[in-house]
Amino acid sequence: MRVPLTLPALRPLAIAIALLALAPAAGAQGVYKYTDPAGRVTYTDDPKAGGGAARQVDIPASPGASAPAAGLSDSDRQLLEQAKRRAAGLDRAVEDIVAAHTELRAAEARREQGIEPIEGERQGRRYRPEYWQRQQGLQRAIEVARAKLNDAIERRNALR
Repeated sequence: MRVPLTLPALRPLAIAIALLALAPAAGAQGVYKYTDPAGRVTYTDDPKAGGGAARQVDIPASPGASAPAAGLSDSDRQLLEQAKRRAAGLDRAVEDIVAAHTELRAAEARREQGIEPIEGERQGRRYRPEYWQRQQGLQRAIEVARAKLNDAIERRNALR
């Protein structure tokens, strides 16, 4: 089943990309630690907590964030690399889908605007060959853009 790509269909993708871009900023917020008079240790994101006695705690980056853990076997490392390549391929395919969709919509808009003959393309009530050649060129541009979109969708589906 082929799902048509429309602006409402691409909206969740755009939201997901925006959320992923903002995710690292959420983890960058400071964490503070203080001990209350009863001796209980409290962690908070408020630097003024505990009557100003809160001290910032350094949290090291997660070990899996930059490099694979040293304890991974060779087969696990290979699987991890394959997963990273697949994810990168999917990202490229989605970018290609969005670009091809935009190109297709632009080609369709050019065809709609190009329906009216321009000066010199009409002879009396008949259209001259130049008009028909221009129309064929506009239609070819749509077909090329549609083929690019279909190719990008097929590449994405093959990577899924």
